[in-house]
Amino acid sequence: MKERSFPTRTRRTAAKGRRAQNREAIRTRILNAALSLFQEKGFDATTTKAISRRARVAEGTVFNHFETKEDIALYFFEREVDHAIAKIRKDSKLRSASLEEKLFALIQAQLEFLEPHQRFIGAAFIHALRPTSKLGFSSQALALRNRYLAFVEGLIAESMPKQASGLFRWFAPPVFWIYYLGILLFWLNDDSRAKQNTLALLDRSLKIGVMLLKKGEL
Repeated sequence: MKERSFPTRTRRTAAKGRRAQNREAIRTRILNAALSLFQEKGFDATTTKAISRRARVAEGTVFNHFETKEDIALYFFEREVDHAIAKIRKDSKLRSASLEEKLFALIQAQLEFLEPHQRFIGAAFIHALRPTSKLGFSSQALALRNRYLAFVEGLIAESMPKQASGLFRWFAPPVFWIYYLGILLFWLNDDSRAKQNTLALLDRSLKIGVMLLKKGEL
């Protein structure tokens, strides 16, 4: 019996899927090499040549996937946001949880993801303040921040009274972004065991913030 061949469209789809997987694998290898160098040498001192050597790829391959070191950093932060959002969505217990519990879990998931890379995070935080920095002011950074805050807006909307949702959708997410940056800065300088001081501050401040939101005092 003649062996049945796959339809052309199926073969093309499979080939496209393999190319996407290979591309993602290379991007991950470059990212991991960059992160290790950012921790060892610092963000500013790390070169794309050093990243390519650590990743065992040509420097041109690095540029094929990332225009600059900042683009590698943005890719890392995209993964951070993806990780945190996925963790909240997959946790069935959080569906009936309070707003402060959801926001606590969201930030905790982010900090856990960032924890192995604190030196790099501190450098990236400062770098993002520069007017010309892609980390703070590029279209990619803005799109990532908007996606993150849209998720926060969704958490707020599903946990607050419907009649108040319009006000909170406009006001609460930007305030939460400033709050998150403050927590991140505190966390970077927290030398307590297992960052317990940060978790305690996060717990107390979220309870107060959500209480004020519910009372409409913000």
